[in-house]
Amino acid sequence: MPDPAADAPARSQRRLSPGRVRGVMALFVGLHSLSLLALWPTIARGEALGDLVLYRDWAVNAFRGDEIMGITTDWVYPLMAWLPIGVANLFGPNAYQIVWFAMVTILNFFATALLLRASADARHPYAAYVWLGTIAVLSPVAMLRLEGVVAPVVVMALLVLSRFPFIAGVMLAVATWIKVWPAAVIAAVVAARRGGGRIIPAGIIVTAGITVVASLTGGLSHLMSFLSLQTSRALQIESPLATIPMVLDGLGGSGFYQYYNKVLLTTELGGPVPELVAVMSTPLMLAMLLIVAVLIWLQGRRGVDTRQLMLTGALALATALFVLNKVGSPQFMLWILPIVVVGMVTTDSWWSRPAMLTVAASVLTTIVFPLMYPLLLQVHLLPILILAARNALLVWLLVIAVIRLVRFRTLCPTPTDDSEPSAGPDAVAATETASGAEAVRGAKIADTDGSAAADAEADDASAHHAASRSGASSEPA
Repeated sequence: MPDPAADAPARSQRRLSPGRVRGVMALFVGLHSLSLLALWPTIARGEALGDLVLYRDWAVNAFRGDEIMGITTDWVYPLMAWLPIGVANLFGPNAYQIVWFAMVTILNFFATALLLRASADARHPYAAYVWLGTIAVLSPVAMLRLEGVVAPVVVMALLVLSRFPFIAGVMLAVATWIKVWPAAVIAAVVAARRGGGRIIPAGIIVTAGITVVASLTGGLSHLMSFLSLQTSRALQIESPLATIPMVLDGLGGSGFYQYYNKVLLTTELGGPVPELVAVMSTPLMLAMLLIVAVLIWLQGRRGVDTRQLMLTGALALATALFVLNKVGSPQFMLWILPIVVVGMVTTDSWWSRPAMLTVAASVLTTIVFPLMYPLLLQVHLLPILILAARNALLVWLLVIAVIRLVRFRTLCPTPTDDSEPSAGPDAVAATETASGAEAVRGAKIADTDGSAAADAEADDASAHHAASRSGASSEPA
């Protein structure tokens, strides 16, 4: 039996100091207090801002027994979007804004607390800082749209995945039935073979429950309407696929034009080229998602580090959903942020690059919306160029994620057994140490015979054992 006293130094090393915890929580309280202060005039008047105005109207109509979106008519959102939209109206329409704010704040608190608990480097809780800072930057959408509810749920699900895969599966399934994008995370988990055997049953149970509710309420025919509404829409002006047409439009003489879609409440781009891009976007996106999923699956069969494979695959899938989407709404940055911050708690230095790209893209996103959005609608060149820079960062993020997936055999060759409990931070560091050693010796091993390869495997085992005892960490090549 292991000696608890012998493990005390390792546990102490992993534990964040009280000062660090207080600093992160002070930042949490400060940022959310500033958001509450900014929203207070709206709250005091009993009004709502942003998309909450639309959510509140839907909720009021449903509570009165009038039209119920997704039940009596088609809806742009999956049916479980009613969970946060309806909860926010429990105390009446005048309290809608404050209840929504409280709901998002509570979810953000638990996500932040779990990030702190999972931080492997006691000196640098960067993941929590990036999480809170980016939420603050994106607060116009993070506090006022459905992604603000879904993003912290995905953070929590990813952090409890190894220890409680079924619970994580339920959380991810619910998040997917609120906003579709967490399906990318589920796909990465299953393809990487990291708890997929318990994720899938959880998703089936949640989906079956939603189907039963839709059937009993007479809304079964509208259950999947969110997919048909998305596939039939035109090219939104903020989408990465609209970048070149928007730049040409800003330079003048392109023949493109903007118009407001009254059904989907968004500004879209018209003209022969944008219409062609809109038609091609869905098959292109599906093809890219399939390629990435197959790549994750193949690398999983080769015995790479499944935790890093799953997170990198989820990042590639979520970013592909964004980059190749006909829609490019500002809240879509919250598709990427949860995966990046969970990747950061592994202390793998590779995640610093996605983190920097995500923060930079989030800053540019907020500059465009809401700060310069009226100018964007007036086809001013400056906000178009800022938006183009944001979209270029997203393409770059997708490229580096796919490249890492391709190179995983070199970067992370150590297999992970999903049947075992979640590896602690020291074990992750040990895996990364062994992975780095393997990367350095890769060319040498490739040129040796079978006995030399066996010696190399023995060396790897020794390096893994030494790293586990010392708690040392080295970065992948």
